[in-house]
Amino acid sequence: VMVATTAVAALVMIYFLYKNRRGASQVRICQGKGGLEKIELLHSSGAFAEVYAFGGTVTKYVTADGVDMLWVSNSAKFDGKKAIRGGIPLVYPQFGPKADSLLGVESMSQHGFARISHWEIVSTLTEVRVDSGDCQATLRLRENKETTKIWPHKFELTYIVRLSATALRTELRITNLDDAPVQPQALLHTYYRTDDISDVRVSGLATKSKFDQLTSTTTTQDATPISFTKEFDCVFDGGIKTTADSLDDSGKITVSSLGSKAKLRINIDAAYIEEFGEACAAPRLFNPDVVVWNPHINKAKAMSDFDDDGWTKMFCVEPGILNSRRPVISPGNSVILGQTIFDDRHGGD
Repeated sequence: VMVATTAVAALVMIYFLYKNRRGASQVRICQGKGGLEKIELLHSSGAFAEVYAFGGTVTKYVTADGVDMLWVSNSAKFDGKKAIRGGIPLVYPQFGPKADSLLGVESMSQHGFARISHWEIVSTLTEVRVDSGDCQATLRLRENKETTKIWPHKFELTYIVRLSATALRTELRITNLDDAPVQPQALLHTYYRTDDISDVRVSGLATKSKFDQLTSTTTTQDATPISFTKEFDCVFDGGIKTTADSLDDSGKITVSSLGSKAKLRINIDAAYIEEFGEACAAPRLFNPDVVVWNPHINKAKAMSDFDDDGWTKMFCVEPGILNSRRPVISPGNSVILGQTIFDDRHGGD
């Protein structure tokens, strides 16, 4: 029955794409794998994306000419309990396996609770935008009984996924609804698809302070593009930059892959938004931190929801707000973390 249901769902999606390709942009809410609610975005150019309400997880981004940019494990669980392995899971309010000292709790599971929470689809803001023709999905997560057991703070997460002819934009807004300041971590844990991991080169992180999570050592990244010949798990410190003039090119990451159909460019950004206070200031921009990860052979085999050979077909480049100098969010104020993913063969802004 499950196989038949999955096959029917796949046929419906194929029909949806075929019927509307190069037609009017469309957004629809429907049932996905495991009976989970999802949003499908189809741009008039033929570009396509989907995002599940469970975890607020984007699981697909296909360019207008059919290049599938995101990797999802064939062994991923769509059971509404375990985080979906692949796509763009959302990490909040905890990054690592141990509770960050600035969170104010003794323990929390790795990557927090956002990626295993059921998000609300904001139907009034899930639409084809009249001004641009872009497709947009908006999801929201607020504190509830389950989250307050883990982290006793009031918050609102608003997640916007916008699909244009040439790019996918994902933007997470973290608003502090508590009476006290908070300093959470957040990450857009993005899994990219590649034909062959040995051909991938990641550039744009030169001169950044790099913390190797495997050896617990800190070095400075040199100008050599990052390649993946063994397990790789590093956090690149974005630092804190508070004016637009002080932002550097670290917000632009490029990925080349020999033999690939796509040339990937990722623009990352973050801002502190002061909406309440004695004097509401203009947004303060800063460069996000970046995690780059590939599990390689042994770790891939150790994960039950990760294909044994999956490491050869994927890599992660993940913009985040992680370091100890990350913004303190005052009551009523917000931090925004965003990324825009381009197939750079066709340019884009």
